[in-house]
Amino acid sequence: MTDPSLVKFIYRIASGILLLLPAILLACFGVVGLRNGTAEDAAVPVPIYMVAQVPMARAAYADATAALAHADRRNGEAIITRAEAEWHVSAPPTEVASLLTAGLMEEPASARGWTLLSEVLVVTDKLKAADALTQALVLAPREYWLIEARARDAAILWPELGNDSQAMALEQARMLWKEPVLRNQLRLILQTPEGVSIINQAFADQPDEIRAMNRWLRRERERETTSP
Repeated sequence: MTDPSLVKFIYRIASGILLLLPAILLACFGVVGLRNGTAEDAAVPVPIYMVAQVPMARAAYADATAALAHADRRNGEAIITRAEAEWHVSAPPTEVASLLTAGLMEEPASARGWTLLSEVLVVTDKLKAADALTQALVLAPREYWLIEARARDAAILWPELGNDSQAMALEQARMLWKEPVLRNQLRLILQTPEGVSIINQAFADQPDEIRAMNRWLRRERERETTSP
């Protein structure tokens, strides 16, 4: 027969643990959140500049990579940002792709993550790269800061893309001209043969737009040449 005093003692211990459980859980999650916040803060301003496509010194990307390595492994956004920083310091594509895949498992709605995965895979596995690009286009067809990269990758992956993806990619290319805020990205994409190809396809039935684009590009080059 169980000693009643022992039962009462166990009951009191269990009750105390249950009362403390919310505080324990809150403390645990607080530590995780603090670790994530500290890692992300230490990486600033690199993530912001990467989104805005502002080049930085290699050392800045390396520092961001080291800082973000301490983020929680369930923080998909931090993992994706770390992968992008590693890509900027020429980490092996397989390593960057592995990080991006891990990040996307935690943050599957990240259009930026899918776009980066497409860019990383474009040399090694065009079919998977095309799938990743399609996912990115479906998730965020008007994500301004990703348009130039997606249009460029689409030009390289054109044979591997389905009809719907090709149509979305051409619309990305048109936006580079139609949206004045994106025209600096248009100049970037026109520096590559693939970029020229997709812009020509996007405006194949709009010769007036092509002429207007060429005039604009010429004025921009002249302005840069004559500016002090």
